[in-house]
Amino acid sequence: MTVATEEHVRRLPKVELHCHIEGASRAGTIKELAQANGVTFPVDDPADLYHFTDLNQFLDIYAVVCASLQTADDFHRITYECLEDAVEAGVRYREMFFSPGFVIKLGVPVSTVWAGVSAAVIDARADLDIGCRMILDFDKPSGGGHALEMADFAGAQDRDLLIGMGADSVERVDHRPFAAAYESAGRHGLKRTMHAGEDGPSDNIALAVREFGCERVDHGFRLLDDPELTAEIIDRRIPLTVCPTSNVMIANVVPDVASHPYARQRELGVLATLNSDDPGMMRFDVADEYAAVVGAFDYSLEEMEQISLDGITACWAPDDEKAALRSRFEAEFDQLRSSYGLPARNGAG
Repeated sequence: MTVATEEHVRRLPKVELHCHIEGASRAGTIKELAQANGVTFPVDDPADLYHFTDLNQFLDIYAVVCASLQTADDFHRITYECLEDAVEAGVRYREMFFSPGFVIKLGVPVSTVWAGVSAAVIDARADLDIGCRMILDFDKPSGGGHALEMADFAGAQDRDLLIGMGADSVERVDHRPFAAAYESAGRHGLKRTMHAGEDGPSDNIALAVREFGCERVDHGFRLLDDPELTAEIIDRRIPLTVCPTSNVMIANVVPDVASHPYARQRELGVLATLNSDDPGMMRFDVADEYAAVVGAFDYSLEEMEQISLDGITACWAPDDEKAALRSRFEAEFDQLRSSYGLPARNGAG
């Protein structure tokens, strides 16, 4: 096994499957948009905006971000910028969340949000070395009616741009009213996922995959609390989009990355991918996340390369696109190894 240096793993090509455009926004951009849209910006220096110690404080700051986003151009800007930042972190393909429920409450129609987001995805595909598709995340506390409305809106969009539906925000709500929304999403041919088992129990994970037809689970921190469910997730190869540092910084469910169940999940055979969640607000992107797990779990280079490839396996891109990504990643792995004076992978992975 080859030692994985922090510098090397930061440069690995990556797929990212759990990242929110609102939480990936640059603080300086939010200050400019807040001023342009007549929104009170709570700090003088944008560098001080993203300071929080728990989920409630995080959501308060998130509310400031959302209040500052009012036009299609605003959403275009934050989406395009966060894809620029993703390229810098080595991301070659991303499936990214947007959460219109937060701004709908402030009077911004979902059509305005989508006009800006979708145009930015198209522009980024043309301008940047990154592919992207979007997932519409409905706001759980807004209830089943809102969820169904979002599913029907998402279902009417171009599936090459809007590929799936998810559900975010707090878990301490009754999830069963979302069944109709997930059924509608399935009828529309949308892929389905849900934030579950982050600050809530493993029962929410079970509900997502057994009753809502979810093909991925976001976070899944509590999965190992239920050995039977864990075995099912492994057997069905249902991916988790894990965000260890977010679980430390936002959810506060573990004191540090080394205490996170990510390594145990993978050891058991869970298809657990590695993601940043809210890189702008946490000031910690997916390249930082790769470096963090190397330090926490002493992973080898081969293990980190496999984590990178597992992102391709777990993504919802068409099979031909996934095959092309895999070939590209394997070529880049060997190029990086050569640049560090290391032997090629010999067809591993």
